[in-house]
Formats: sequence, C-alpha cells, structure tokens
Amino acid sequence: MLAKLSMKGVFIAWRRLSKRTEDLSRELGLETVFIPDKPPYIRAALKTASILRRVKPRIVFVQLPQGPLLGEAVTLSKFLGFRVVADVHTGFIHTTTFKERVLNNPFHRYLRLTHLILAHNTLEQELIVKKAGVSRDKIIVVYDPVPAPPQRLEEPKLGIELDKAIVLPASWSPDEPIDRVVEEFLRSRASKEFTLIVTGNWRRNEDMYSRVIEIIRRYNAKDRVMATGFVSDEEYWYILKSCRAVIALTSREYTLPHVLWEAVAVRKLFLVSRTKALEAEIGNEYPCFFSQDIKDFGETLDRCLLDKGQAYAEKVAEMLEARSRQGIENLRRAIQTLL
Repeated sequence: MLAKLSMKGVFIAWRRLSKRTEDLSRELGLETVFIPDKPPYIRAALKTASILRRVKPRIVFVQLPQGPLLGEAVTLSKFLGFRVVADVHTGFIHTTTFKERVLNNPFHRYLRLTHLILAHNTLEQELIVKKAGVSRDKIIVVYDPVPAPPQRLEEPKLGIELDKAIVLPASWSPDEPIDRVVEEFLRSRASKEFTLIVTGNWRRNEDMYSRVIEIIRRYNAKDRVMATGFVSDEEYWYILKSCRAVIALTSREYTLPHVLWEAVAVRKLFLVSRTKALEAEIGNEYPCFFSQDIKDFGETLDRCLLDKGQAYAEKVAEMLEARSRQGIENLRRAIQTLL
C-alpha cells in the first residue's frame, strides 16, 4: 500500500478507521493510511513520520479524535510543507469522559494551526469555534458522503422475512442503549408483526449482550429479536435494502450517526434518537424521533410504520443527500485554494 501513496494527498487514521474516512478518501481521490495502534501511539507516530517524510504529500487529512496525530501532523507540516486538514470527530471536541479530556483537550489548540477544519454538522461547527478558539472562516461543514452499497449483495441465512424486519445496526458501543430498545420494541404493537434484527459484533460488549438475551428470555421472544453478530458488507446491505425500517441510535450530541446516511442511501424509513444536532439537521417536525430515555420508542415505532412516516423519511433523505453533495463540492473547492 505504501508504495502507491498519492503524491497529492493522504488521509491518516490511527486506532480505528471510520466509514466516513473511507468514503471521503474515495470521493476526494486520497490514499488512506490506517495505523491500528493504541495509546500512547508511539508506533503510530513513528510510522506516520516515516511515511510523510518519504511520500512528501501536498495535503494531509487527519481523522480525529486522536489528538497526538493532529499535533504530529501540524509539527511535521512546518518542515515538510504540506497542508493539514483536520476532520473533527465528535469525541475530540465534545469530551464527556476523563479519559477523553486527558487525551484530547491538550490538543485543541493545534486546530488553530491547521489550514482547514471539517465539522460534521452545524452544531459541531459552533462547538469547535467555542472550545478551540478558531475562526469560523477556517471551518466548513462536510456531511458524510452517502455510502455506496456493494455491487453484488448476498442474502444472509436468517430464516425470516426481511420485509418484516426492523434493523438496528449496532456498534455495541457504550452510547447505544440496545437493551432498552429491545425491551421497548417487545412492548410495542409492531412486535406482533415485525422482527427486530440487531447487527454488529456483540462480543465488543458482552455485558450488554447478556442483558439483551435476558430480556429476550423474559419475553419469550426468540422469534421476535435476532442478534446476528458480524455479517459481511454484502449481507449487511442486503438486509438494509430488504428491511422495513432502520434505527439510528445514539446518545451522543454533536454527531450524526453513520447509520443515518446508510438509511438515506437505501431510502428506508428511519427512526432516530432525539438530539439537538439531529433535530437541527433533520427538523424537529420529523415524526420518527424517539427520546433519549427510549420510553417512547415503541409508540414512535408504531406511529412511523404508517405511510406518513415513510413519506417524511423520503423527503428528509433527499434533503440530506443534497447537503452531503454540496458539502463535498465545497470541500473540493476549498482544497483547490489550499493547493
């Protein structure tokens, strides 16, 4: 991979490579450098420096929240002469745990030394201005590119009618109250007709998985809730394209879940957590928001499975897709001015 790196630009990610980074790299023609390291990121820092010195790119995108990556890129740019673009993921600027604050807050000041900053939505843009003290003129809002499903899909062997399925694409991260969604689904009228499919590798959060299994047992609902575990991209997109609705679940502010963009790509009805950022982007009149405490999830699901919910979802999908395209075009123009 390293021998093929573009002389124009690279997109560097440490520890975890996000779908957004992959999609933006594809849209912009950048080569992706992914280094799966852990704090204190010594190996990642040494490898990054070696690559940048050898390749001498004209522009370097960095995927945050890894603050040390931002610090290293800004420092090396002074010697190697490349431009730095920081893609600010929520965990970098909206620190909610002690660990996040320790790892990221000291590096906020480096945003002022970058050449361009990418915010994921309008509320995050305002937060970056406030917390990092950067000029709003340096920040542009770039929504996630609408992902492209694989050309060839593969039907998974799940043994259910997928057009009667509600899908919860889960990362099994701490900000996803999957157990609460499962329980409220089983209390809904929709559970008499539909099956809830929870995708993703549940081994990442075995405590949560155990709670989900206990709820399924208590409601005697093995035929109404299914945790698939890991599925291939071809199977995952088959499920999304075939299902009745998609759940975009998050308790984090200042973020738009990638699942939302996947629902846009397949034009599916989506139910989404009510956060300030999502309300600002979608509009608070959207009828398929559910509250952070999940108490109204079943009611929301029952209401949104009606045709009204689908019609709203299609309008919102068209709006979000247009914003995504415009944001990427704005980014292309901004890059040209940097180069």
